[in-house]
Amino acid sequence: MSGSFNLTINRFATTKWRGAMMGSVFAMQGIGQFAAGIVALIVTVGFKGSLSTAATVAVCTGDCASSVDKMWRVIVGFGAVPGCVALYYRLTIPETPRYTFDVARDVEKAGEDVKAYIQGKPEGRPDEVNRIQTLQHAEGRLEIPKASFGEFFRHYRQWKHGKVLLGTAGSWFFLDIAFYGLSLNNTVILQAIGYSGGKSVYQVFFNTAVGNIIIVCAGAIPGYWVTVALIDTVGRKPIQFMGFSILTVLFCIIGFAYHKLSSHALFGLYVLCQFFFNFGPNSTTFIIPGECFPTRYRSTSHGLSAAAGKIGSIIAQVVIGPVRVHGATKTNPSPWLNHVMEIYALFMLLGVFTTFLLPETKRKTLEELAGEVPGTSNYDAVSAGHVGGVHKNSGELSGTNSGEEAGEKV
Repeated sequence: MSGSFNLTINRFATTKWRGAMMGSVFAMQGIGQFAAGIVALIVTVGFKGSLSTAATVAVCTGDCASSVDKMWRVIVGFGAVPGCVALYYRLTIPETPRYTFDVARDVEKAGEDVKAYIQGKPEGRPDEVNRIQTLQHAEGRLEIPKASFGEFFRHYRQWKHGKVLLGTAGSWFFLDIAFYGLSLNNTVILQAIGYSGGKSVYQVFFNTAVGNIIIVCAGAIPGYWVTVALIDTVGRKPIQFMGFSILTVLFCIIGFAYHKLSSHALFGLYVLCQFFFNFGPNSTTFIIPGECFPTRYRSTSHGLSAAAGKIGSIIAQVVIGPVRVHGATKTNPSPWLNHVMEIYALFMLLGVFTTFLLPETKRKTLEELAGEVPGTSNYDAVSAGHVGGVHKNSGELSGTNSGEEAGEKV
């Protein structure tokens, strides 16, 4: 659903502020993380009496165990509320005019949708007779490449296109190894650096909830919104390059100086990591794949890039996660945490190199990025459907004139 909203907003957004609009959608993750922390804190305080009866989780039985069982159900249940709201809007959002024009080639419907959008209406209502006549006329004049797997592989066999997919998928893969390796283990890391202890289960849960809220408010949320503010002036590629570079340095400091740093220093560095994740590759790896691919392949390419990221998150939990507890004892449950941070530094460095494969999408139309504008460096006549003289005779239907104009209006 997250990818679906991303692909929808980029087609409605203006070229000048497309990055900010896409970034603001993604930044809602930070608000959701903050809300989750508040819910966890409220639930913990609500069961304070029962949780205070046990000194540690190991002896949390009876009323304490019953309370913990209720707590996680309440927290998970609250998570369904925004999901239901998002599902409603996803089901009621109309198809974007760009898709209707570029892929379905329904010129009349796309034109009416643009007019309706400008007037604040959800969807256009074209004259069906004119619509059918235009579709029949276009069918005989346009050679429209089919969005088949064969065409998909033909497109990405070319290095100038394939390197972009490799760059988006590779960057997302390397990012999510570290991002989810940390985010899914916030509690463990807070305990390891001394910010989640306590004399009772209540104090442990309370300190963990507060620590998570501090991390989100001091690191994640500011990082998201700094990206929104700067992405259309600084650019996507410089932000991603900067983020990966700084994260490499931060993880090297945490990893190699782990035993020499105080708990306050480690906590501060951890907050900085969250900031530069979000004012960096966590935002740009989401935004760039929604812009740099042709409309016919955009959803599939964005999905492949996101899937590469999720493979990275699995590796972080299944392969790298167990490394953290290698040689664990009761007094030191995460003896190799410093080495895990060093591994994350390596993956952030690899992300720096995959960033070089990406184009800069700032202030460029989706048509130009898709290779549909003659005279630009990535123009592809075959993918754009401008072959066999078709472009010359039917430019108004090929997306290089009215399609680009419609895109600029919306």
